[in-house]
Amino acid sequence: MSYKRVILVDLAALGLRSDNESAQHNSDNDTMLTHVLNQSSDFALPALHKLGFFNIYFNDNEEVNPHIAATFGLTRTRCIVNKPCSGLREMFDCSLSYRVSSVFEETAKKTKSIIISKFVSYLFSQELSDIYQVCTDEEAFAELEHQLGKNDAGFFYMQLPQLQELAENDDFDAFSDELAVVDQHLTNIMNNLRDDDLLMVVSSRVGDNRSRDGFSTYKILPVMMHDNASTCHHFTDEPYVCEVGATVLAAMGLQDAVISPKHSLLPCMK
Repeated sequence: MSYKRVILVDLAALGLRSDNESAQHNSDNDTMLTHVLNQSSDFALPALHKLGFFNIYFNDNEEVNPHIAATFGLTRTRCIVNKPCSGLREMFDCSLSYRVSSVFEETAKKTKSIIISKFVSYLFSQELSDIYQVCTDEEAFAELEHQLGKNDAGFFYMQLPQLQELAENDDFDAFSDELAVVDQHLTNIMNNLRDDDLLMVVSSRVGDNRSRDGFSTYKILPVMMHDNASTCHHFTDEPYVCEVGATVLAAMGLQDAVISPKHSLLPCMK
């Protein structure tokens, strides 16, 4: 189906180093994220539980969790660096028959394209989008709420600045506290979704300090998708992150405007 609004929350700190040969210097089981998940109680982070986030990484139980109401899984990157723009380019670049474009640009040609983020060169070069610079996660969610309140259609992209910084600084307690705050805001978004809204929660980066800019390692990144009709679906084939951008275009009925990427994750929701 097509949606009037796609809301994409980029946590940008929750990816993991890939378990292939390029990650041989580090263990995937020793990151800020895995420490937080291992120490979270069953009642902690209820929105991320409902979105299937814990089952992405701890999928030992073969039974379907009745509390999950989302489509979730891991994607992978082709890029081996962890710079602020590398994951974004792979997620949101798309090809026309005559040039490279972006999901933001193609969306802005037809409807609203709104970016809420700290300064990141790739995002702030999207000249057709309405861009709002924020310094904290609270400011980001407040701006998102404001934009959703006044716009009935469009693509709403929000990247959270604080989680990245806390993860890269190895501030475990502050990162855990901030993730709990983020979870509360995600709960509010989920409770207020319209029937023609699609919520996507992703990460465009690895968030631990051993994957700083320039550190070469492939990445595996979470994707969670939820609407008011969602039931639990877990995709396990690890598609490339470009399919995140393709999903945005497909959800808004715009995928025919590009020649690639053509494969979206929407069929996984059925």
